[in-house]
Amino acid sequence: MQTPKPRQHLTSQEQSRIVRLLEAARVDDWARFKSLSDGDFANDESMREQFDGSRLIVDYDRIDLERHFGVEINPDGFRLIIGHLVLRHGRQQKVILTLYSKDLSDGPFISVWTFHEELDISSL
Repeated sequence: MQTPKPRQHLTSQEQSRIVRLLEAARVDDWARFKSLSDGDFANDESMREQFDGSRLIVDYDRIDLERHFGVEINPDGFRLIIGHLVLRHGRQQKVILTLYSKDLSDGPFISVWTFHEELDISSL
């Protein structure tokens, strides 16, 4: 039997960045949200669509970073951070905020990968 891995926690830099990203989304500040990602988006237009749709349905007042975000560490040391954010109006789906984080010699590199509504496959 394999020993369970200890739960990984967000670093203070990751927590700060997530809080600032969520604040930018809450006030509809696309330029600030974009600037808070250390890496370029794979597709700016697609990320803007994710931002425009997801920011409107997240219940920002109910977000608990420790409870809603998980961290997986890959063998190369990069940290995959996935947040399952609760939505307004009791909807079942979540909004997924995915980030990539790695410590580099000049400090942390934290990049936004996705900010999208979870697919609802319950009707399939």
